[in-house]
Amino acid sequence: MKTNTVIIAGKWLICLFLCCCVVPVSAQQASLQKRVDKLLDNEFFQKATTGIYVYDLTDQRDLYQHNEKRLCRPASNMKLLTSATAITFLTPTYEFKTKLFHTGIVDESEKLQGDLYLAGGFDPEMSSADLDTMILWLKKSGINSMEGNLYLDVTMADSIYWGKAWSWDDDLEAFQPYLSPMPLNKSVVKLKVIPASPNRAPIIKMEPESSFIRVENRASTVWKSSELPQKSLRFYRDCNGKYNRIIVSGTIAASAQPYEKMVSLKNPNRYALTLLSEKIMTQMPGSTIDGIGLAEVPTDAWEVGYTKRSLVEAVRKLNKDSDNLNAEMFLYALGHQSGDKPSTTEKGIAIVQQMISQLGLNPKTYSIVDGSGLSNQDYLTPELLVNLLIYMYKSPDFALFKESLPISGVDGTLAHRMKGTSAYRKISAKTGSITGVCTLSGYATASNGHLLAFSIMIQNFVEKTSYVANQYIDKICEILTE
Repeated sequence: MKTNTVIIAGKWLICLFLCCCVVPVSAQQASLQKRVDKLLDNEFFQKATTGIYVYDLTDQRDLYQHNEKRLCRPASNMKLLTSATAITFLTPTYEFKTKLFHTGIVDESEKLQGDLYLAGGFDPEMSSADLDTMILWLKKSGINSMEGNLYLDVTMADSIYWGKAWSWDDDLEAFQPYLSPMPLNKSVVKLKVIPASPNRAPIIKMEPESSFIRVENRASTVWKSSELPQKSLRFYRDCNGKYNRIIVSGTIAASAQPYEKMVSLKNPNRYALTLLSEKIMTQMPGSTIDGIGLAEVPTDAWEVGYTKRSLVEAVRKLNKDSDNLNAEMFLYALGHQSGDKPSTTEKGIAIVQQMISQLGLNPKTYSIVDGSGLSNQDYLTPELLVNLLIYMYKSPDFALFKESLPISGVDGTLAHRMKGTSAYRKISAKTGSITGVCTLSGYATASNGHLLAFSIMIQNFVEKTSYVANQYIDKICEILTE
């Protein structure tokens, strides 16, 4: 009898201990649910569509669900899916390579009597400085000048230069660049407008300088008045095939700071060829370039060398800066893994769909038409994104993935958000915004030290996305971290 009493007492103590352990967690979850629900009672959410999913990675359980299966436009949250797929299928050892070849012979005067071929390899960080490096390779190989043609090989990808359903009225914007396997300088040019004396045209500087871009300065410098803004500049760009013409009009106040504008360029292939030819003529005196054009590298050409960019470097730029070009180049690189030239967006999307299948979800449930989320035809769910975050949390490459995400109040697209709140430095997440869409998905560190995976997707509103981000999404992040 005594023994049974001891056993019963022991069981009672165990149950009491377990209850004490469970209750605080349940209370915390109840508090989170109550506070988020109260926020969603705001009149704003009567018209906006909202999906939220929060999962406790430490306890391996759901914390909050609200329309988590509802399809939403992800905006740049699409980059989470693109980058995770690239890390998983290309692996962190992958390198983007841009190669230089030549044909012909090198004569006694160290002049190449033949053609140069530049082969694009989807490197989203390829810059003018890399072209300088290539010219150094030529000189080290004993070529100090050339006489022949200059060709660009872009056969690794198709000739479609825009994503499906991208906005035509964003044609000029740097965030929507023209696509090519050779996206030199992000396929954009930087214009710097410097005010002059009143009634005179401002100074406009171009970086980098190139004959491929011709600027028409129709702007004027004016006195600033209480009615006049510091700047009212307008930019227009067209292309005749051989060069881009950019017209700058409007006004800038004499007291204004210099204004910088990044402009996307039509025909990025010719842009790359023009810049390389200009560098050759400057850095290799005595050279003659008979013509420039597109052509595949001949099988008997000699490889001079190649630049390389690691996936690790490119994925950090992709997520920290929300770089659309990087996302699209990752998609092309994924498509190239099939081995069939040319790569296409559709081939890359097929690999992304394989990734979704690995999450245990049906890829046919979603709509994916690009890698960046620029398109309004992309549709994902908070459930998908949280399942992706859980998958990457279990991946051996989790550190790379998480460290590529912006940190609240610290860097990237979250550098100026959540400062002075409980969420400061405790959110590592991907932002997303296009007209009428605001999203944030990633990881949060709760006050109890638990790591949470979350996705917040809001769409169908007329307010500014910055307002929605600050007033609602950031408030939810504060709740998660308090």
